[in-house]
Amino acid sequence: MDIPSYRKEKGLSQAAFAALLTETGTPATQGLVSQWEKGTTAIRAERAIQIDLATGGAVSRFELLPAVFGPQPVQSERPAIAALVDTRMSKRALRSKFGFKTDAHLAKVLKLPLAEVEAWPEEQSVPALPQVLRLLGVQEQPAAEAAHQDPDADRIVTVEAA
Repeated sequence: MDIPSYRKEKGLSQAAFAALLTETGTPATQGLVSQWEKGTTAIRAERAIQIDLATGGAVSRFELLPAVFGPQPVQSERPAIAALVDTRMSKRALRSKFGFKTDAHLAKVLKLPLAEVEAWPEEQSVPALPQVLRLLGVQEQPAAEAAHQDPDADRIVTVEAA
């Protein structure tokens, strides 16, 4: 879905959409939203991620910038992406994938301290933090419901002794 369609569906003005983005990260203005919709200003990768997160994925970073993020992952591909992040994605590859030149950009998008991101080795796999997985479009799995301790507890009745 594109930004104008999302705004229409949610009943948001350009100013309200800009306010939604401002609540979730870097400030935005009505003028900037207008420029994006007219195509006079390109959406940067950081903004595409911010829009994706602010709209709950309704306006997907993959649709906004397919040249940067590639095609929309299919639901069944998400565990495979998580496995790649856990075992092979280096910090350098992650920066390259999203077009970030420095660790500062990556830290800003991940909302992590710059010192923490700088401490990650360049050529070793990045930690599978929730922020990194969200950045790559991997959904967190809901926690499983705890099993009952005694499956027969609701069938036990008192017995009267004679």
